[in-house]
Amino acid sequence: DGKDEESTSEDTMFAYAIKMWGQTTGDASMEARGNMMLAILRRSLHNYFLMQSDNTNQPANFIDNKVTGILFENKVDHTTYFGNNLEYIQGIHMLPLLPNSGYTRQPQFVAEEWQAMFAANASTPAASVDGGWKGVLYANLALVDPQASWDFFAQAQFDYNWIDGGASRTWYLAYAAGEFLRRKSS
Repeated sequence: DGKDEESTSEDTMFAYAIKMWGQTTGDASMEARGNMMLAILRRSLHNYFLMQSDNTNQPANFIDNKVTGILFENKVDHTTYFGNNLEYIQGIHMLPLLPNSGYTRQPQFVAEEWQAMFAANASTPAASVDGGWKGVLYANLALVDPQASWDFFAQAQFDYNWIDGGASRTWYLAYAAGEFLRRKSS
């Protein structure tokens, strides 16, 4: 079925790293290339991978999945290589959550995905998810509801099993606070 992509967020992490390396080393051309790559990814992800309700590129009966899962050259499969749980399929397109995530994971998309998949009345409420994927889902929620994300990570009864191996509670609290401040200053 050709080449495929399973994690759009890992793809954008590469472009963000190029941007930041250029910024850190003072290489304005490299930083600009990273910015251009992020802009191209933002558009292509919006059109082909992260499907808002108005998507016209994927089959209408597939758009309610919100993400493609694995997009091959010749097919699309709403799954992952490591399991079929909804939090895996959606979440692999969320991590790692970085400062550029709100740029490539557009707020309308994140809100639609949360309501359809992870809200209290959705098919797989985030509150019912076990393990590190729970933290991923609530960190991603910071992109549209930073206060709810903060409240989740700041709760007194926080269970550290809700953090995936590549993150920390401190990072997710900082991420939610940063999104709160970004929204407040907009």
